[in-house]
Amino acid sequence: MKTSIILSLLASTFLLTAQGRRSFHEDLSSHDNFIVADGYGPDRWGCSFTNSQVHESSSGTRITIGHDSDLKPYSCGELIYRGEDMGYGVYSIDMIASNVVGHVTSFFLIANEDTEIDIELTGLNNRIGWMNIWHDQKQNPISIDLPFDTSDGWHTYSFEWRRSYVAWSVDGNVVLNRTDIPTSSPSNTNYRLAINSWTQVNPEINIDWAGQFKYPADGRVPQAQFRNIRYRP
Repeated sequence: MKTSIILSLLASTFLLTAQGRRSFHEDLSSHDNFIVADGYGPDRWGCSFTNSQVHESSSGTRITIGHDSDLKPYSCGELIYRGEDMGYGVYSIDMIASNVVGHVTSFFLIANEDTEIDIELTGLNNRIGWMNIWHDQKQNPISIDLPFDTSDGWHTYSFEWRRSYVAWSVDGNVVLNRTDIPTSSPSNTNYRLAINSWTQVNPEINIDWAGQFKYPADGRVPQAQFRNIRYRP
């Protein structure tokens, strides 16, 4: 038990801020401070989460698409940060997206059935980033043209969430600032921070957004890569 606690502290750096919230940095080489989703996934998706598709390594986390789901055509993965007191501040992550059509790479903050703030990258077009706010059961996505291929190397994606706005940045440069969509106060609902990688197979649902997933015939294992989740109030 003592060894586990020490390793957990080494894997994550925590600083108590003046506001009382803790900033953190998770390099994602370990999942000690995360819940690995297993056995479920939204009905509209073509995969269910299985822990076998979430892989930790010294260079971060890799989430793959496989065939070991008993519920859906494919298996996929999700990590949920164990902290339950997520609040206003800046959230960021380094990602390498999949380049397989129908495969989605996501980083998001969510209060179920209430508000969600997203960064989503799809294999249909690897030079676009989707920045989205769900609120009152409606999503409000905006696509942002990017000067690089999201599957070609590490890039840093972030959003700054404040009471009156959400601003998204890529590699430290602000690409979108929205004040037109409200978000629920963290004092009124419980937000969780998560990453996932999943597949779109139903042609009637968002097919123009992500494309229809088919497992690569050349034997490639579709994957998305993640490292360095950070938060500061």
